[in-house]
Amino acid sequence: MTVSLFADKCDGIDECPENGMCIKICALNAISNINDLPQIDDDNCSNCGLCILSCPNEALSN
Repeated sequence: MTVSLFADKCDGIDECPENGMCIKICALNAISNINDLPQIDDDNCSNCGLCILSCPNEALSN
């Protein structure tokens, strides 16, 4: 199971208090900025949880 985004909780990368830390912290480059929202690449995500811990809005979960 990989990480899921709850878009209703995400303010978007441009408005993120952490400046899109979920994208920056992913060592596997499994998260991209698509239309100002984080997009998880299930094939590359190892479900390590670093992005979940970095999200100030709790918009990511596994």
